[in-house]
Amino acid sequence: MIPGRPPGGDPDDLVTVGRYLDPVAAQFDRSRLEADGLACFVQGGGLGSLLPTATVFPILLQVRAADRARAEEVLADSPAGDVLPPEDAPADPDGSF
Repeated sequence: MIPGRPPGGDPDDLVTVGRYLDPVAAQFDRSRLEADGLACFVQGGGLGSLLPTATVFPILLQVRAADRARAEEVLADSPAGDVLPPEDAPADPDGSF
């Protein structure tokens, strides 16, 4: 625990609410969050232009920890195309999400 930081973490810390292979899908969901008044950040969106065939670097859509629940609600009906499962999701034996 960091001295002076609340035990639950800092509400301004960034948390990941979406992982993508397609930068367009990431930007689409970013637009949806911003239209709902949520500040967000896309990390790694420019890598596609540098490494067009590399999918080892997922694109992350991040929001403030305090906004996580609302962001997940907004994105709940997001199209599933090029959206990766959460990093901590259990592996699916048949290879689907």
